[in-house]
Amino acid sequence: MSWHSPQAGRWTTEHFRHFVHGRYALAEAYRLAGVDRDSACLAPAYHCVTMLDPALALEGEVHLYPLRADLAPDLVALDKVLGTVRKPVKALLATHYFGIAHDFTALRQWCAERDIVLIEDCSHVLFTEQFQASGTGSHGRFVVASPYKFFACDDGGLLYSADARLLDGLATESAPLSDELRGLKRVLEGSRSATLTTSDIASIDRQLASLSAKPVVPGNDEITERSVPSSCYSAALATRAALRSSRFVVAHSPLNDNILRRRANYDRWVESVASVPNCHALFPVLPRNCAPYMFPLHIDHPDPHFYWLKHLGVPIWRWDEMADSCCPIAREYRLHLLHLPCHQALTEDQMKWMTTAVARTLQHFAGAVP
Repeated sequence: MSWHSPQAGRWTTEHFRHFVHGRYALAEAYRLAGVDRDSACLAPAYHCVTMLDPALALEGEVHLYPLRADLAPDLVALDKVLGTVRKPVKALLATHYFGIAHDFTALRQWCAERDIVLIEDCSHVLFTEQFQASGTGSHGRFVVASPYKFFACDDGGLLYSADARLLDGLATESAPLSDELRGLKRVLEGSRSATLTTSDIASIDRQLASLSAKPVVPGNDEITERSVPSSCYSAALATRAALRSSRFVVAHSPLNDNILRRRANYDRWVESVASVPNCHALFPVLPRNCAPYMFPLHIDHPDPHFYWLKHLGVPIWRWDEMADSCCPIAREYRLHLLHLPCHQALTEDQMKWMTTAVARTLQHFAGAVP
């Protein structure tokens, strides 16, 4: 199976700018769209903090808009949100989550009719100078991406615009030579390859029996006020370019093999949880030309199951640090939606251990879970 972009060969390096991470490319996109202390932007209610940090760094006002269950923007709700904003809205951020492209045609028209700059967030899709995932990168006036998430390199963010003139005068500074040398050393050593401590199935059962015999220790769920970027955002790195070694890895990695392995791992997850209680795959069928970033799994009972999975050592993530909103989907997914790895470097033993650990955990005392 071959993979290619329908725009292959049309875009040149003039259309791209390189950054350390996508969050800094997003900061430039917000700035170029006009976001500042006198204006506002719209962002999806389901988000990680680095999607909002760049706007806060510009002192822009951020308003969250609701999403549907498939994480597509709710245009009816968008109109209601826009009606509550007093400052001029300069930009709207729209995200293709987990590598699965949404059709933003109607959203693009919505933005155009209101003179709002659409910024297309491709940080979860395979989007590089050499390859653009099908259905992505063609809607936003600006496109931001995080190619390092798909390759064995230390960093890498991209800002793209179909109109290269919009990027005129925008330059990033090279990393210090010492950083470049360290990055090259890690690439040559392959030190970024995934490590995962696994155990046999009997050990999983023993650990679950021990965990279930003890009370779950809940975390402190607090609402705090913050109008500045989180600690994930560094102003010192905002204009830093990605390492040359990282750009080399992105440009010369075997795309077809990587995509096929990611799809196979994703399908493995789908199959492994199909008959498991207390959960369901958010997207059980991958689109044909999709290169998945993560496998999103909705679990019914984060307490105790998330707690147990963490203590077993399963590499799971969720966006539980999130700005408060009235979106019921974002509130639900904040604690219930797990992000599970499906990257190409995972071995058969690692996949077997992870899928077994997740299945055994969600089945464990399933009837006794409130």
